[in-house]
Amino acid sequence: MADNDIKIYTKGTDLSSTANLSTVFEAINLHRANGNLEKAKLLGQKLATITPESEKSGLSIDFTNILPQRYLSQDIMYQIKVLLIFAAESLLQVEIPVPQLATTAINALYDSLRETSPGFFKNISDGAAFTFYYLAMKKGGNITENIGKAFSMLCSVSKNNDGCIAAGETVWNIAVDLVEKEIKNAGFADIPEIGKTK
Repeated sequence: MADNDIKIYTKGTDLSSTANLSTVFEAINLHRANGNLEKAKLLGQKLATITPESEKSGLSIDFTNILPQRYLSQDIMYQIKVLLIFAAESLLQVEIPVPQLATTAINALYDSLRETSPGFFKNISDGAAFTFYYLAMKKGGNITENIGKAFSMLCSVSKNNDGCIAAGETVWNIAVDLVEKEIKNAGFADIPEIGKTK
């Protein structure tokens, strides 16, 4: 039998996925070496401190001078905190173009919440609020308005309550600005695209 007649069969091995895995490992090693993984972890931990309670340490936002008093009840402040965390997670996914770094930051965000606020973490993990916000984002059109409507609904306020919708829009816009600023301040190092030369 000639050599070119020999067929090699590999059971369960997809060489293209092995090559992709190698590329992922190469990217992780580069991000670890230049400090990006650590920066992503610290970013996630910092965003876990985001709160609408001005007396708390961390990334606090004082909504007392921003929102009307009727939207500062304990129940609505809780919903504001949920929306702040949703904004953090969604913007980490959207604004960080490297999946390994976005995943590292999101994992650190939730690990920190699990440690520091286990009750809140369990509520957002088991609750439906994030689902409504994701649907609001996917709906298209004016995302800010969609988020405001979802916020109003989650606050158990009439869907037609323009004031609560506007409050949700305000919270969302402030959260977007804050999270984008924190991502920029994280100072991720640029690296060349994996597998490509200049």
